[in-house]
Amino acid sequence: MMKDAVDAVVAKNRTVKGWDGQVSLCDLGYCAVGIDEGWEGCGEGVGKSQHYANGTPAVNPKFPNLKELVDYGHSKNVKMGFYQNGCACGEKTSLDINLQGDISFLHDHGFDAVKLDGCGAQRNMTRYAQLMVATGKNYSIENCHWGRCTDSDDSSCPTTEWCRKLKLLQRSC
Repeated sequence: MMKDAVDAVVAKNRTVKGWDGQVSLCDLGYCAVGIDEGWEGCGEGVGKSQHYANGTPAVNPKFPNLKELVDYGHSKNVKMGFYQNGCACGEKTSLDINLQGDISFLHDHGFDAVKLDGCGAQRNMTRYAQLMVATGKNYSIENCHWGRCTDSDDSSCPTTEWCRKLKLLQRSC
């Protein structure tokens, strides 16, 4: 079913005024597919959480091979996005190993982007950013923390100083 979404983005079956012939959504600049809620293996991890002991997220069996799906998207020149810290499981305890596992999972599967929601406990955006930078890959990030502006790293209102520090961190890696 997700491969169908990739195929739909690249299908040249649209007519656009001012364009010659049939075009795809990708031709028009919409060249990304993201997996949102529903992939989580809620209760499959440690203590009925959604993370295994090594911090990687548990995946619902309905998504048997996410790496294969990402590779399929990439074979069609489509950027592939993922969704973490979601609402389905709503973990209550933030553990650094889970932040590490989330980014390791993102990297190992080849995802290009991530939506980080505010439902679960893993909301330390600075730590997530440090872990992403350490992979050596640039990710597109959607910080979906609902406008909670606080002085902590779980804020979705990063300051200019926070962004400046992150840019310096990225240059040093």
